[in-house]
Amino acid sequence: MTKRPPAVELACWLLWLQMVAGALVCLMVVVRRDDLGAVWSPMQVGDSTVQPVEFVPVILVLYACTAVLAATCIMLLRSGHDWARYALAAIAVGIFVICVATVRTDPPALVDASAIAGAVLSAVTLVFLLHPQTHRFLRDAAAVRGDTEQTPPGAQGAVERAGAGKGSRDA
Repeated sequence: MTKRPPAVELACWLLWLQMVAGALVCLMVVVRRDDLGAVWSPMQVGDSTVQPVEFVPVILVLYACTAVLAATCIMLLRSGHDWARYALAAIAVGIFVICVATVRTDPPALVDASAIAGAVLSAVTLVFLLHPQTHRFLRDAAAVRGDTEQTPPGAQGAVERAGAGKGSRDA
């Protein structure tokens, strides 16, 4: 395997940093749930039977699933799989959108600062994921593996068999 270029290494480190930052944000949400509940839950009016929204379990499960997916894709990116780069880019875009949406809800100052930092970190990560060095590394890794064509493994044989079957019916 060829040596990974600095853009790939930096993208991986930024992704790990995003995962650590996400864990810290989850911890902050658990600790400051009352302050956030006042902002993110529906308003209580008199004797309303509407219960406040319990968002902590949702955030924790969402973080756990995203972190496991990102960790898996980081390993695949380091191994030279191009599709993992696109999956990680989609995760980075999703985090960016969530951070911008969080800022728009007028949260407490600490959450606001964390969301802005998360948006910047996601944008920088996206730049390195889509960097030409990253593309070149993944293209070279695909050439070493021998999958220079974009045809999935086994699909070429299926195409040839389909063509052979079609020709035998016409004869």
